[in-house]
Amino acid sequence: MSLFGTTRAGVLLKRKKAHPVSVAPHGVAFELPLDDVQPKGGSHLLAFAGLFVFTLLLYARPNDLFPDLFGDFSTVKFVAIPTILVYVISKLVAGERLTEWPIEVKMVGVILLLCIAFIPVAASPGDSIDRLSDPFLKVVAMFVLMANLINTKRRLRLLMTMMVICATCIAIGAIGDFVEGVFAVKVDGLGTRIAGNVGGIFGNPNDLATSLDLLIPIAVGLALTSKGALRLAFVTCAGVLAVGVVTTFSRGGFLGLVAVGSFLLWKVSRKNRVIAAAAAAAALFVLLAAAPGGYGDRLFTILHTAGDKTGSAQERQEILKRAVAVAARHPIIGVGMNNFHIYSYKERVAHNSYLEISAELGLGGLIAYLILISSPMRSLKRIEVRTSLAQAPGDGRELHLLSIAVQGAMIAYIVCSAFTSIEYLWYLYYPVAFAVALQKLYPLKSPGGERREGRLKLWAERITKGALWDRYRPRLFGAAPPPRRGRLINHKR
Repeated sequence: MSLFGTTRAGVLLKRKKAHPVSVAPHGVAFELPLDDVQPKGGSHLLAFAGLFVFTLLLYARPNDLFPDLFGDFSTVKFVAIPTILVYVISKLVAGERLTEWPIEVKMVGVILLLCIAFIPVAASPGDSIDRLSDPFLKVVAMFVLMANLINTKRRLRLLMTMMVICATCIAIGAIGDFVEGVFAVKVDGLGTRIAGNVGGIFGNPNDLATSLDLLIPIAVGLALTSKGALRLAFVTCAGVLAVGVVTTFSRGGFLGLVAVGSFLLWKVSRKNRVIAAAAAAAALFVLLAAAPGGYGDRLFTILHTAGDKTGSAQERQEILKRAVAVAARHPIIGVGMNNFHIYSYKERVAHNSYLEISAELGLGGLIAYLILISSPMRSLKRIEVRTSLAQAPGDGRELHLLSIAVQGAMIAYIVCSAFTSIEYLWYLYYPVAFAVALQKLYPLKSPGGERREGRLKLWAERITKGALWDRYRPRLFGAAPPPRRGRLINHKR
């Protein structure tokens, strides 16, 4: 049989390879992607190149590293706008929809609509417009591009690898600043905290710790799916990122680090979990013993807030109480995007993403935000469970480990976002985009889901073919009218 088929125009096309199918537990089948198969939705290589460069600029921060060269020139906007234009044009030329609509994209759209809708009722509409224009609109645009363009395994790993390398360089700079005693910022009256050698998403010590926490499980996942020197390099990156978190003196960052480390140890060492737990306890003890002076005292204030000499813990308690009160008084229509500081204690942010988005966007915004977090977690967990067989093929094992890695990044965000206000910033949207990519690359087909779909079709047929609908079906559906019942009458004479 020939491997080629002929189109109507006479062009010879090579027949696509079929996806190999593996059977996971509970009779669930999942398709493993092939690198030489055309990705769903087209390649749009130029648009992805723009997305890659945009992420590189977001993490490398050339304006901060080379201020004399770039000055105030917005390199991110210079790349973002052409990337969006190229993406739209390539989609229109290919005759494709501008975007797919997974639940994650829909929830981001809901949050965006609520941000816009509450601008007129906000106490300071200018503050809402400022936060909406920079950075949230860029976040939404790039998230939509990521959800559509990360459609091959190579692209996913390439983006992950670049982010891990850039963050590792930032962590090395932060460690160097701490060792040399160069403290870039003075936060909460504590002058021994560093902020790293760049700004943006790494400018604040808590934000820096969150960024590094999110990429630790990604580095571990890349290490477990690599070999040789590349595996050692990724393990080294994970260690450097963890040390960078410690040098920030961030309490939320430390809790995120503990959560990520515990999760990864629990998932990776299934057969020796007792030994893994003992090793984790020993590692935590060594970390605290080797930590810089004053680090243990700062962590102790997590449980004993009165012991914080800087007053930061007590102040945050007061802000959280104010956030709960504002959210309770504005359950439907919030106070407006980026307006909580007006109602807050000493013009401070809530230092809790969940309470702040609830106060600013109401209950609808909070629900959309929680769905945006929980939906990828459920999908990743389903992928992990269904690829957990020991006899799974190579791509299945890689899928299993990458799903665990992205879950770890989501857990880091869940923990860290409870101690900082980052709901409109980049931190959440990259892990969610990775989760969307994994769902797209490795589609899961459940027999249970097919049975439910069959039952829905059966009920739909019963409703549309019921006795009460017979006389109206020709008008509604254009179908032929049903035959009349009764005796056949011969009209012939």
